[in-house]
Amino acid sequence: MSRIVRYVGGPLDGQELDVTGWTDEEIRTGTYEIVDGWADRADYEPEPGGDPLLWHYRGPAPG
Repeated sequence: MSRIVRYVGGPLDGQELDVTGWTDEEIRTGTYEIVDGWADRADYEPEPGGDPLLWHYRGPAPG
């Protein structure tokens, strides 16, 4: 069964990431994503207590 994260807000809004094979802990912590044209990375993570497969933009994170 595949598991797909959807990005909400920010530069990757609406895009998806296949996290099949990731642990629940890895999914809960979110990720810093490389964004073309940015010096920093984009910080995405799920809302506490929310859907772990909806990652919300938290702002830029130093790359």
